[in-house]
Amino acid sequence: MNTPQEEPFAPSSQARTPVRLEPTIGVTMRPIGTALPLGYFAFALGMMMLAGDVIGWFDGEEKLVGIVIAAYVFPLQLVATVMAYLGRDTVSGTTLGLFSTSWLAFGLLDVFRSPGPEPTVLGVFSLAFGVVILGLAVVASRNKPLFAAVLILCTARAVLDAIYVFTDVSALAFATGCIALAASVAAGYLGLSLLFENAWPGAVLPVFRRGPAAAALEGEITTSRAGIRAEPGVRDQL
Repeated sequence: MNTPQEEPFAPSSQARTPVRLEPTIGVTMRPIGTALPLGYFAFALGMMMLAGDVIGWFDGEEKLVGIVIAAYVFPLQLVATVMAYLGRDTVSGTTLGLFSTSWLAFGLLDVFRSPGPEPTVLGVFSLAFGVVILGLAVVASRNKPLFAAVLILCTARAVLDAIYVFTDVSALAFATGCIALAASVAAGYLGLSLLFENAWPGAVLPVFRRGPAAAALEGEITTSRAGIRAEPGVRDQL
């Protein structure tokens, strides 16, 4: 009696089809907390000091204002800048970095400046700083309009401060103080909103994110991975 012979295994046509392997990218990031609440709270306090200095709350105490700004506001914003870059937030890191060193500059000017007219270098710096911050506001307006509004207030304050230095019109100084107060309140609101955002699930106070900024917070984790191959540290060249 003949036993049936088993036919050798014939691989299917699917198995013979070469598999195309797509290149994959693995990015490992350490878990860190957001630095934005710290940055915005420090910013709000600094703007409050600048506003009070200009409006006249601290008459004869300009050096003390400079010490507070340089010794308190500057280091906090510097820490927030470093943490923002570690968190791969280039726009926030750039914004906080520019403001952090400006606090140091303004503080040192208040400490070492002699009584007399405002130095011209301060006016030129304020004007140039306002133009740069306006550019950051345009970038932020696409996805974070409330962040952009704070930057626009800072632009207006810097430009008016420059015009005041060049013209010595006292009304302009008072206007810069009022705008600084408005920026302080707006920044404080942002800092509190971002702090609540991390302490409670979901947004307690609205920040009005939109587009990719809203999707990164409210969507799935995969929604924030788009374009990662083109980010610094992943692409071949900066």
